[in-house]
Amino acid sequence: MTWPNFWETQFNGSVNFRSQDMRLTRGGPSMERPQSWRTNLQVESSNASRTRGEISIGYGWDEDRGSGFEVGPEVTFQPGSRWQLSINPRYEREVGTQQFVATRNGGPAATYGQRYIFARIDRSTYSTQVRLSYTFRPDLNLDFYGEPFAASGRHSGFGELTAARARLLRVYGTDGTTLAQAPDGSYIVTDGATNFTLSNRDFNTRSFRSNLVLRWEWRPGSTMYLVWQQDRSADQTIGSRATAGDMFGSVGARGDHFFAIKTSFWLAPK
Repeated sequence: MTWPNFWETQFNGSVNFRSQDMRLTRGGPSMERPQSWRTNLQVESSNASRTRGEISIGYGWDEDRGSGFEVGPEVTFQPGSRWQLSINPRYEREVGTQQFVATRNGGPAATYGQRYIFARIDRSTYSTQVRLSYTFRPDLNLDFYGEPFAASGRHSGFGELTAARARLLRVYGTDGTTLAQAPDGSYIVTDGATNFTLSNRDFNTRSFRSNLVLRWEWRPGSTMYLVWQQDRSADQTIGSRATAGDMFGSVGARGDHFFAIKTSFWLAPK
């Protein structure tokens, strides 16, 4: 919908019915996906303004108490003809009910002698895309792109697929099974006379990636580029929920720096 002030609003919703998915078990039998619903709202300001903005909000849920929420505002500033700045922060929170964990031997005949193990995952993600472009003069301009990023994932509710084409799990810690966490963070599952170990898959990760490019057309048709790239990252097996502070802290993580000079020379035909 376009309003009289040329702002735009869009709203939509969708439903996905139960379906079979061969990919969930990573090469095993098919597994059923739950029915899910999703809604999205997007609002955009008028493009005629030097300062433009938009925001997108999405929310989804399924019949197994899975859910997902995301919000992503974006603001673009263009105060003059020489430069433009855009900032696009984003936050996502997802609770997934069918996160694949591992395959183990010793499963029932209904799953062909294998245990296809899944868990619930609580995943949080923060990111911000920053773009800056500045023109010093027609033959000299500077472009910057940077994206700090932080994410976390915590697993719970471990269990195994009960039968091919099923959806619900036989949750460990019930139905004659036990689940205990070892000092190193791994999980020990006991099912009768059988026991096996699952590694701790919780995670926290931070990264910062950026590109800075100075472009100089030092003569008509001939251009030189000076490039500086950063790739910083830090990973930990913690699983504590990521915060916006973790995202900004990624700028100080250790990483690699890449510098390059590229030039092209135009040869005029005689």
